Amino acid sequence: MMHNGNSGGLNAPFPTGFLWGAATSSHQVEGGCTNSNWSAFESARDAEGRPRIAGGQVAGDACRHWYRYPEDIGLLAGLGMNAYRFSVEWSKIEPRQGAFDEAALSHYERVVDALLTAGITPMITLHHFTDPLWFSEQGGFAQPGSPEILARFARKVYERLADRVCYWCTINEPSVYAVNGYVTGEFPPAEHDLRKAGLVLGNMLHAHTRMYQACKEVNPAPQIGIATNVFVFAPYRRGHPMDIIAARLAQRNLNDEFFRYLTTGEWDFHFPFMLRTRLRSMPADAFDFIGLNYYTRFHLQFLWHDRTRVRSVHTAPPEKTTDMGWEIYPEGLGEVLEMAAGVTAKPLYVTENGIADDSDHKRAPFFLDHLRALAGARRKGIDVRGYFCWSLLDNFEWAHGFTKRFGLYHVDFATQERTLRRGSAVLRDFINACRAT
Repeated sequence: MMHNGNSGGLNAPFPTGFLWGAATSSHQVEGGCTNSNWSAFESARDAEGRPRIAGGQVAGDACRHWYRYPEDIGLLAGLGMNAYRFSVEWSKIEPRQGAFDEAALSHYERVVDALLTAGITPMITLHHFTDPLWFSEQGGFAQPGSPEILARFARKVYERLADRVCYWCTINEPSVYAVNGYVTGEFPPAEHDLRKAGLVLGNMLHAHTRMYQACKEVNPAPQIGIATNVFVFAPYRRGHPMDIIAARLAQRNLNDEFFRYLTTGEWDFHFPFMLRTRLRSMPADAFDFIGLNYYTRFHLQFLWHDRTRVRSVHTAPPEKTTDMGWEIYPEGLGEVLEMAAGVTAKPLYVTENGIADDSDHKRAPFFLDHLRALAGARRKGIDVRGYFCWSLLDNFEWAHGFTKRFGLYHVDFATQERTLRRGSAVLRDFINACRAT
């Protein structure tokens, strides 16, 4: 299911219309997000009285992107980028159930108009991890009516912006939301319930389909997809049968079943002797593209005594590890693109790829190696049409607070000064070289 592509040098596979961009999410950069599950989570404590976020940090003003977006759009242009993926903040737009804030909707209209004026294509994410307090207090995505609630919100935003925005992501990384919120407890509501995680993930996938349908009823022209994290999973002990099974189960449940849901409308979340959750007879092919967020490869070890039975083991040397402790494995980007191209001929976008590297020693080779993998995928005929770096700015990195720095631009949070990192300059040069050929 692959399309014919160019061959030749590193720059040759990228056509004129290729989207080169960066990505952000509202809670992480905007500031003033005080009405969400995340704002409540940041001020909460765990059972031992420890703060939920590293160092007790809160997002607070973050990057003040709500006010500084004109300047930040200029930063995108300075990198030669022609696209920007950002999210709208549900808790600002619908602060109370059914009550939509006109000022917030108008704000996002101004952001879109400023992008278009600058010649930058917007890609809007409708849900990026954060929920309004009223929604989480009702049970969040564990409640049966959640897909319709999110579809109503999506339709409201889409009605305002679909005449100007051609690319939409319904939900960002539903499996991360479900696993981190209901298995590891790193995200709100900090529960440890695999069955509930399956319920939540199923409702989020259903919500994607309902969002797609509701938006297409308004205007069928824009392209609507979903952004999923795709990790590469490998056994920690190559010859150990239980480690091999653990890696295969992770691949099946977190990657393969997601793609199967999109293309067939059926989904089966199954961990033997622990959980089985299914979705049946949802509309198939309720997507126009797939967004792939790729960061790393995980080596999995099976442990009988562990509550979740499986743990990720760090195997990479320090020079091949990010500040998140993740292995730098650029070949994996090509692998996940091939994985997706094997199940659909529809367009693919790399909607996130980046590195936490405060020292800035690894950023330049990280991007160059991943761009080589991207070029290789296009040479193989894989229909990948855009690449978005995570992230434009240093920001509030969820449970890690401000301690992990993914930004192409360094942010001094005391002064809000943005400074281009040296390692990011190679990306700018690469984009400019591609656009010049």
